[in-house]
Amino acid sequence: MNDKLTSNLRKCRTEKNVSQKELSKMTGISVRCLEYYEGLTNIPSLLNAYRLAKTLDTPISELFPYKNESS
Repeated sequence: MNDKLTSNLRKCRTEKNVSQKELSKMTGISVRCLEYYEGLTNIPSLLNAYRLAKTLDTPISELFPYKNESS
């Protein structure tokens, strides 16, 4: 089984015309963390995922979809 977490954060953010700097100010999450979350270098905590989803008015499951790929 291959489990995969993906990130649509950049896509959702740009569709709403919000820069990383603006999103950082709105959520209190550093720009560096946002960069990591967009590239999935780091996975956001549940609290940060909730803050991002609420700020972007998007479900967490849409920002960070989880795919279970059977091998």
